[in-house]
Amino acid sequence: MILGSFTFLKKIVTCAGFALGLVLVSGQANAAFPDKPIQFISPFAAGGANDYLTRLMAQHMATELKGVIVAENKTGANGIVGATYVAKAAPDGYAVLTGNSATHGTNPTLYPNTPYDAVKDFAPISMIGFVPLTLSVDPRLGINSVAELIAYGKKNPSKLAFSSSGVGSTGHLAGEAFKAASGLDIVHAPYKGDAPAIGDVAAGQIALSFVGVASASALYQGGKIKVLAVASAKRSSTMPDVPTFAEAGFKDIEISQWFALFARAGTPKETIDLMNAAAKRVLMRPEIQKGIVTQGAEYEYSTPEQLAAFTQSEIKRFGDIIRRLNIKVD
Repeated sequence: MILGSFTFLKKIVTCAGFALGLVLVSGQANAAFPDKPIQFISPFAAGGANDYLTRLMAQHMATELKGVIVAENKTGANGIVGATYVAKAAPDGYAVLTGNSATHGTNPTLYPNTPYDAVKDFAPISMIGFVPLTLSVDPRLGINSVAELIAYGKKNPSKLAFSSSGVGSTGHLAGEAFKAASGLDIVHAPYKGDAPAIGDVAAGQIALSFVGVASASALYQGGKIKVLAVASAKRSSTMPDVPTFAEAGFKDIEISQWFALFARAGTPKETIDLMNAAAKRVLMRPEIQKGIVTQGAEYEYSTPEQLAAFTQSEIKRFGDIIRRLNIKVD
């Protein structure tokens, strides 16, 4: 059973976080698992969607497992540092990664010498959710639709640039895909994160941006930016008035940031199943679903088998996009 609006294997899927520290829960620990603290690792910095979802799942899965979960950030190298930490941990379920569309999507192609294998080194637990990407624009340009953007771009060649959270990010890929599909001459301006990338659109420093709904939502609601389209199969529940790229005439642009839990490969199946069941119970709670949606994300549960198949399909899909668009990192 898959919960939420995301369609596995066919549709593709980066917030204020909880405070750092231990998530302590009363009650006796499960006799078999866990009998010591579990580490939940976010491979990206505090304040983003990955960090938020890591802490949300740590807090509530600790309750379900009747144990202690420590939420930690191990950042660097587009998620490689945190992912490698879990890939090299003991295969006992006490180190869990909140992986995403970078660690288990784009990195295998962008960084061929990455010290972990996104498939062989991990045991999938469950999907958590995803954040659709947005195409946002500086409202000072007077552009109100994708069609108007294309018309503007053709009248003003070489004057448009788009920001993203960095080279090789899902926002970068979405921007390059739109550039290729629209035929517009748009320059990529990589930033260090979604927040500064979209902030400069609001400030009038750059025309366009491809960032997640979670990062664009507040500025959109405040009228500081205009969102022309979302890169998902369905409209975002956070921005229901914004059309999808398919509705705007670009059916092949579906790229989102997604998030899922992974343990080290070789972790006992009964431990994986126990954590999967806990994740499912957490994600089925209406208050949890509401909290995730409030942050601009969409909740999603999966079985370990579904996540394994999805991960492999994403690596291939992102790899094809990266090679086709000739995207490289320095």
